[in-house]
Amino acid sequence: MPKKYLEKNVLDAAIERLEIIFNEFENIYICVSGGKDSSVMVQLANMVAKRMNKQFDVLYIDFEAQYKKTIEHIYYLKTLSQIRDFYHIALPMALRNAVSVLQPKWICWEEESKHLWVRDMPEDSINMSNCPFEWFRKGEEFEEFILQFADWYQKKYKTKVACGVGIRTDESINRFRTIAFQDNKITYQNYKWTTKVKIHEEPIDVYNFYPIYDWRVEDIWGAVSKLDLEFNYIYELMYKNGLSIYEQRLCQPYGDDQKNGLDQFKALEYDTWSKVLNRVNRCKFWKYLL
Repeated sequence: MPKKYLEKNVLDAAIERLEIIFNEFENIYICVSGGKDSSVMVQLANMVAKRMNKQFDVLYIDFEAQYKKTIEHIYYLKTLSQIRDFYHIALPMALRNAVSVLQPKWICWEEESKHLWVRDMPEDSINMSNCPFEWFRKGEEFEEFILQFADWYQKKYKTKVACGVGIRTDESINRFRTIAFQDNKITYQNYKWTTKVKIHEEPIDVYNFYPIYDWRVEDIWGAVSKLDLEFNYIYELMYKNGLSIYEQRLCQPYGDDQKNGLDQFKALEYDTWSKVLNRVNRCKFWKYLL
């Protein structure tokens, strides 16, 4: 039976969960965003993998309109010693644009909008010129791509697969339900911090695992300090700009909640801000409401 963690601190519990995964799975990939949670998770995984002489892969989906500091941190993560393959995805995916009713979706890395790109295409990325995914179609939703990638990865290695996801349940009730009370949830060997992936309600041989699900934001920064981990310096700039550690968020900038933080680009990376304003319809108008 899986152990309970009532008498164990969350750092030790996360390390034990990672040890279980590396012992049980030969093929593992970890999703990173450049944010604090996934950054700590992947660096912990690297520490455990190095001690156990294991390797893992990383999936990073690049939404184009990102802070420069985020991309700098991603390129640091690429140097972690136990990474086998780093899938840096820069494909034209459809994303929410809440700043305009005329353009409710925008497509990152869309070739027709190249003159408006916030950044140049990363040279080491998977993009439309070298895409190995025969199933990918321009304008796919992020959520759809994640499932298709999981299926593709499992078929590539033809074995059970573990996918690391760096979510913390204290951030939302939906995240808590994903782990604790999801209907018809299938777990790996009854570990509640795992969930078998389904595509159209059909399970595939991929298990999401959530090694830091019971952490709080204080635990994230405590681990950074205690273990001397690298972190995305944009958080330091956000803190200096008046955002508490509970308010700091990283995501594509035009979402329903994220649009309210567009002015952070203005304060933290002014040259990026000017490009973000021009990237989607009506964003220039939106700045006057901030």
